[in-house]
Amino acid sequence: MRIPFTLVFLLASLPTLKATEPGDATAIGKILATHCAACHGANGTVEGGLNYITDLDKLIARRKIIPGNAADSPVFRRIANGSMPPDEEHSRPTDAERAQLKQWITSGAATTATTQPRPRISDDDRDQLILSDLEKISPRARRFQRYFTLTHLTNAQLGAGELQTHRNALAKLLNSLSWHSEIRVPEPIDPAQSLLRVDLRWFLWDAATWNRLLDEYPYGIQRDTAVARVIMVSTGTRMPTIRADWFVATASRAPLYYDLLQLPGNLAELERTLRIDAAFNIQQDRVIRLGFNGSGISRFNRILERHPSVHGAYWRSYDFNAPDQNLIERGTLLPDRKNIFAHPLGPGLVAEPFQHVGGEVVFTLPNGLHGYYLMNAVNDRLDKGPQAIVSDPKRPDRSVEAGVSCMSCHVSGILPKTDQVRDHLAKNPTSFSRQDAERIRALYLPHDETSAIMAEDAKRYLAALAKTGNRAAKTESVSTITLQYEADLDLVNAAAEVGLTPDHFRKQIQESESLTRNLGALRVAGGTVSRPVWLQTFGDLVRDLRLGTLFQANVSANQNADATAEVDPLEQSGDVANQMVYSPDGKRALVAAADRSVRLRDVESGRDLKFLIGHTGSVWSVAFSPDAKYGISGGIDGVVRIWDLFRGTESLRLDGHDSLVSAVAFSPNGRHVISGGYDGAVIWWDIRGHGPTGTAVRRLDLQNQSIHAIALHPTQKRAAVAVGKDVLLWDTATGDVVRRWVAHDRAVTCVRFLESGQQLATGGDDGHLKIWDMSQSQNGHALADLTGHSGSIRDIDQKSGTPWLLSAGADQTVRLWNRTTQSEVARFRPHTASVLAATFLPSGTRTLSGDRTLTNRIWDISRFLQGHVPSSAAPRTTPMTIPRAD
Repeated sequence: MRIPFTLVFLLASLPTLKATEPGDATAIGKILATHCAACHGANGTVEGGLNYITDLDKLIARRKIIPGNAADSPVFRRIANGSMPPDEEHSRPTDAERAQLKQWITSGAATTATTQPRPRISDDDRDQLILSDLEKISPRARRFQRYFTLTHLTNAQLGAGELQTHRNALAKLLNSLSWHSEIRVPEPIDPAQSLLRVDLRWFLWDAATWNRLLDEYPYGIQRDTAVARVIMVSTGTRMPTIRADWFVATASRAPLYYDLLQLPGNLAELERTLRIDAAFNIQQDRVIRLGFNGSGISRFNRILERHPSVHGAYWRSYDFNAPDQNLIERGTLLPDRKNIFAHPLGPGLVAEPFQHVGGEVVFTLPNGLHGYYLMNAVNDRLDKGPQAIVSDPKRPDRSVEAGVSCMSCHVSGILPKTDQVRDHLAKNPTSFSRQDAERIRALYLPHDETSAIMAEDAKRYLAALAKTGNRAAKTESVSTITLQYEADLDLVNAAAEVGLTPDHFRKQIQESESLTRNLGALRVAGGTVSRPVWLQTFGDLVRDLRLGTLFQANVSANQNADATAEVDPLEQSGDVANQMVYSPDGKRALVAAADRSVRLRDVESGRDLKFLIGHTGSVWSVAFSPDAKYGISGGIDGVVRIWDLFRGTESLRLDGHDSLVSAVAFSPNGRHVISGGYDGAVIWWDIRGHGPTGTAVRRLDLQNQSIHAIALHPTQKRAAVAVGKDVLLWDTATGDVVRRWVAHDRAVTCVRFLESGQQLATGGDDGHLKIWDMSQSQNGHALADLTGHSGSIRDIDQKSGTPWLLSAGADQTVRLWNRTTQSEVARFRPHTASVLAATFLPSGTRTLSGDRTLTNRIWDISRFLQGHVPSSAAPRTTPMTIPRAD
């Protein structure tokens, strides 16, 4: 690369200063912050695509600074030649500061002032932050709340300026898709500002609008955790959180852009919406026009036309293609109707109007921002403009795309243009009839008048833009983030998108044949994968890394009558279990199904014995009575139902909850039942009456907190209740809370009394299984903390009189524990879905487990018991296939 002589002379003439302190990097950071950050990072500014000017490590990594070579360092070259900062900026580096910057680069560009890596935000952290935020909002308003996440970018260690650019782009685009009269900026809910909440009502959106967005969303992962379920029920949607960068890069482009803004398929319909009668306005001289060539976007002539609208201005363009080559070759003197200087009047005014091929509309939204629309010659909507007429060099295929291309161009609103038609008429007065000349002058106003009108429109737009946190600059935030999202991914960014560290992700790729085939390039230093390949592979990533269940937007749920939420965001079709319990003999299973049913199944045959219908939404909790003759269930409809399992009929209906009933249980004597739900209520019911309903004897209201599990003490009138991360001990006789303590770092998902109630076992979303001493007077005395599960623990069982515990997890495993030695003895993993239930069979040498697909597995554990099996245990006589433990 050749350096101009004048620049070489300038670089050589700068004095060389001796580096005196190892903290020179701190001084360099201050120089760049003082003179450059205003355009390159402060408040998310991203001039020239550079918004990390004070991050010295990143400047070096991206070769904006080349250690040892100041002359070839782009940042220094621009500072040295005076082009950065630009002339209009008053704060400029001194000669001494430029010399200090040169010396720092020449001496190796040491970055002694590096900052500590930002703490990672896990998926569990994200969900907990969202739940904590929802709990501050009234239950009725939660259905309108949605979240945009930047956590993967935060984990990839993007700088403060880079993250703020994303927030600015998100705020601008959301309000550019709004018909509300006010600007509303997404609100951060965490210290890192990586999670941003919006209310659908801010933009006049509803659940249908959000679901249209989800139709395109490729990164949805549904997680089998208690917190994730509470969030879905509270917000009334299966996917309340989406990535902000994907949204900016996708919702800014047609057709999604049009659909979210609800723009019609033809320009005439849009004009009716905006109360515009274009033909009448032209007849009434209520429009202004500007005609010119060389617009920068259109290859040929262009006419701009402004109409007043109910919200401000409505600007449309008429674009033209090249002159007719046939006329040129014949040497005709007839003016081409594509020539606006010969035909400046449009249809309806003259016999031979100009002949355009399409155009663009820029119209003012109620909040002052702009909406955009591309159309063809007959005014039908276009997603992209024809490249033969218009082009956008910033887009990968150079096509002008409705939305993102328009925002990239109209950075300050309506761009000032100078009309050339009126001047053409003045210089060629005999080219038009007197009547046509009058019409031309009425439409194509003098420059002073049109420039004042355009300036006023731009002023209003810039005022609205500033409310979103953006400012007018050469580089626009939405188009910048779109290009960054579409760029190739390196290992750091790819790992962050799946919630892993780079080293862990590299190892996972190596261990998977399918991932190695598609993503093997990421294992190579400097290797990247394209965004399309990443999207194509994402489903394999979710499966192989066991990240959860890939969200399927085509599985639609019914909406409320007012279109504010889905009636049941948890409902699914087919054989999907939400909870499962086994009868004491292990022969039958009671299943809470996602399709609104309760099923009594024969374990060995896998056949439904009874199909119990009554709930009007998905069922989430079930339990057997002590004699297994009755079953109890609770669903998202807020109803608790008791079933006669012999007849297959409903015996009692218990109404008392306002939301999903997540936990139910029979008392040891079968005379009472207990229920808990997402409404924060725990109810103790007397079911001894003969009427159709039971009686609520005691009620514990925990307000906005969600109940996840309940266990009744085998001998005392007490219940262990899992509420959030806590466990409380409730006296069902008095209604008093006896004890309450924080049991887990995440939501407590299951509770079970051990050893006749002397101990309590708990499992959580954090994958920990803990044992608590219930004889201690102080709160939270843990006897054991057993770790191994990588997901939520859904069930716990104890083999009476032995040290053996069994746990079932969302990580698709069943684990056998010795609580005396506090160790994992065996792990069983042939399940292909979350394991919901696990129990010891009466034989004492086998266990039974079932998962969400209604698959049951029996395990021979005799080789692990080491002589601890009671001598009275009898083997199961029914022959069954016994899988081997891994």
